[in-house]
Amino acid sequence: MPLVISAEESSYFKSILSLDEQERAGRFRKSRDAQRYVAARGTLRSLLGAYLTIEPDRLQFVYDAFGKPRLAGEEPLTSMKFSVSHSDDLALFGFARGHKNGVDVERIRQDIDVEDLAARYFSPNEFKKLRSLPADQRREAFYCGWTRKEAYLKGRGEGLSVPLERVEVSLTPGEPAMILKASGDRSVSRRWTVQHLSPASGYIGAAAVEGRDIAFRCFRCEPALARGRQSACE
Repeated sequence: MPLVISAEESSYFKSILSLDEQERAGRFRKSRDAQRYVAARGTLRSLLGAYLTIEPDRLQFVYDAFGKPRLAGEEPLTSMKFSVSHSDDLALFGFARGHKNGVDVERIRQDIDVEDLAARYFSPNEFKKLRSLPADQRREAFYCGWTRKEAYLKGRGEGLSVPLERVEVSLTPGEPAMILKASGDRSVSRRWTVQHLSPASGYIGAAAVEGRDIAFRCFRCEPALARGRQSACE
């Protein structure tokens, strides 16, 4: 979902945020960062409200020790698992009932040395694989690997507490997205399903869901246009 919103959309999203969310938005030094936060958080509330048939401003969040949010309350609220990621002006949301899930999206930057980053954050096997690819595929392969690692760790709820090199993933462009092993455990590939995503031109994303035979449904969303409307997706 694009995070560039109109004044009308911003006003609506602010109206459904909690007091602490409004205060957090006010602490951003740059107005663009505040706008992105309001758009992402407001859309998250709108989509959750639509899925759960509840007014978005009534939703309450609690956070675990790693800062991962979840819905407070009873069923069906607690069974709805979700994840949010954004890069520049694009946001990616993931939702699954009863399944842990994580998403990550990254803008493909041309001004960074992906091989240097891979040497620091990828496993030796992954780095060797990256270097074996044609030079014109390595940047895409790096972002495939990075987003899959991040999505899996977000789904687990561990975030940056686990070094990225301990999660090995497939990264060759065009090949199926997979978690090959995590902390030496190869059975993770049978317990988690990963989906490669191309949410917009110049971006790469990934979704990871605990479970097998997961059916992914992807939608492009636009911000809500007026008070009382949920985000429109197609």
